[in-house]
Amino acid sequence: MSAPKEVFDMLTDYWKKNRDKREQENWPKSNTYVNHWKSPTYMVNVEKGTLRGGGQNLKRKIWNGVKPVLEEWTGMELEPSSMYGIRQYTEGAVLSPHADRNPLISSCIINVAQDVDEDWPLEVFGRDGLAYNVTMKPGDMVLYESHSLIHGRPFSLKGRY
Repeated sequence: MSAPKEVFDMLTDYWKKNRDKREQENWPKSNTYVNHWKSPTYMVNVEKGTLRGGGQNLKRKIWNGVKPVLEEWTGMELEPSSMYGIRQYTEGAVLSPHADRNPLISSCIINVAQDVDEDWPLEVFGRDGLAYNVTMKPGDMVLYESHSLIHGRPFSLKGRY
C-alpha cells in the first residue's frame, strides 16, 4: 500500500535536509539482527530536535498521519510506542529473521528512499508457515504484526542503500 502522501512528503523532506547528518548505529557486539560488523546501519532520528525539522512536532505529525491507517487495519484504538526514524542500510546488509519485542505489536515500514541494484525484499512468515517476500519502492508502506510473525531481510542488499 502507499504511505499517506503527507507523511511520505514530510519524511522525504526530512531525509533530504538531514541525510548528511545521519549517525551510525551502535549495535552491541553480540547483536546478530544486522550484520553491522560488515555493513553498518545509519539513523536519521525523527525525535532529534537538533536536526532541521526534527523533534516531537515531526514525530506527532507522522503518528497522526499513519494512525488512522493503523487503527483501521488493527480494528483497535492505538497508542504510539516507538518511532525510530529513517534507518539506512548499506551494501551487503542482512537483517536476520526475528520477531520484535513487546510493546511492538503492530509495525509499519515506510520506504523513504533507496538506491539499489536489485529489490531488497522484506520476508514475513505468515501464520500459514509460508514465507512472503514483499518488495518496496519509495512511497510504499507495509503493515505487519512484528511481535508474532518472523520477519527480516535475509538476502544481502545489493546497492548503496
